[in-house]
Amino acid sequence: MPSDTHRHDHAEIAQTSGGSCCGSAGTCGDIVPTTPGPAGGRSFQVSGLDCAEEVAILNKVVGPKIGGAEHLAFDVINGRMTILDSAKSVSDGEIAELVASTGMTAKPWDAENASVDQAAHLARQRLYTALSGGFWAAGFLWHIIETGMGGALGLFAGHGEAPMPRVEAGLFAVAILFGVWLVAPKAWSSARRLSPDMNLLMVVAVAGAIGLGEFFEAATVAFFFSLSLYLESWSVGRARNAVSALLDLAPPTARVIREDGSEADVPAAQVAVGSSFIVRGGDRIPLDGEVTDGAGAVDQAPITGESALVPKERGDEVYAGTINGEGTLTVRATKAASDTVLAKIIRMVGDAHARRAPVEQWVAKFARIYTPIVMALAIAIALLPPLIFG
Repeated sequence: MPSDTHRHDHAEIAQTSGGSCCGSAGTCGDIVPTTPGPAGGRSFQVSGLDCAEEVAILNKVVGPKIGGAEHLAFDVINGRMTILDSAKSVSDGEIAELVASTGMTAKPWDAENASVDQAAHLARQRLYTALSGGFWAAGFLWHIIETGMGGALGLFAGHGEAPMPRVEAGLFAVAILFGVWLVAPKAWSSARRLSPDMNLLMVVAVAGAIGLGEFFEAATVAFFFSLSLYLESWSVGRARNAVSALLDLAPPTARVIREDGSEADVPAAQVAVGSSFIVRGGDRIPLDGEVTDGAGAVDQAPITGESALVPKERGDEVYAGTINGEGTLTVRATKAASDTVLAKIIRMVGDAHARRAPVEQWVAKFARIYTPIVMALAIAIALLPPLIFG
């Protein structure tokens, strides 16, 4: 089975240590299989590794401890970080502590439980978002019951001098608590690293609204930010499921023809280049190769998009993941399982999640300047007028 774990452009990623990405790890839909990590390294399941921003943070925090970010590899789709054998010796416990300092969590990779952990994290995120939204709606409905529809519209302009009823404030307070529950650790980590990001901005905004007594505004910000994180995780889960579907295209074994003419089912990842294997009608082709005997018609739609069956005969090329519609083919493997067209597609999907588009790089650079300036101005506006004017 090909690996979708990839090495990324560290020069590009290392430029970004703060920014706008603030998602949390999760999976969406069905529990999906994961692919093996790169040979020669220790892999960790990282809860919170969801996009290039988290990759940049881990490069900045973990990289220096192991001799440089070039000794790290990431599989964003499956939330996996791999420390290559070329890195300095650091214990699993130290790695877990370093990752925990970023607001994420890490534990040794366990392929059997990785998908379960991802599903559990998303379920927890969905629960907190639903509870935040539920208590927000309850507080809003309570206000309508107390003041009527006219008062509900006035709620968006603030309570003014009138104190908010305790029941209403309590409902909004619970909505705030659930809304920031998963964000607060990352915000605290951002503050400790003196690298303000969107998580910290949101928590500061919520705290500021609470300080002004505007519980409705604070609850609204907390709920919608939590909802945005859940939707981001959901979209990553869609990508994870798409990768799972790609992995399922190629069968795990190939019927290899041995030197004595006998046939044996061998894991596709163990089939050597140059080996011959049999593909009967209706079977999926396990590896890229060249037809050496037989004739048939192959459905290449999963790879090339062609809707019609493509005739195949001696000398023609076939691809892993395609379906032999009819006839029996003898194929000589021309590529290893990790180098097939299908494997390259999977790696490209992973790269797309670990790399930034040019506009994202620009936004990240802008955010590194904009975010601390805005926070400094906010503090100055809050503190200087009383000090100057008394």
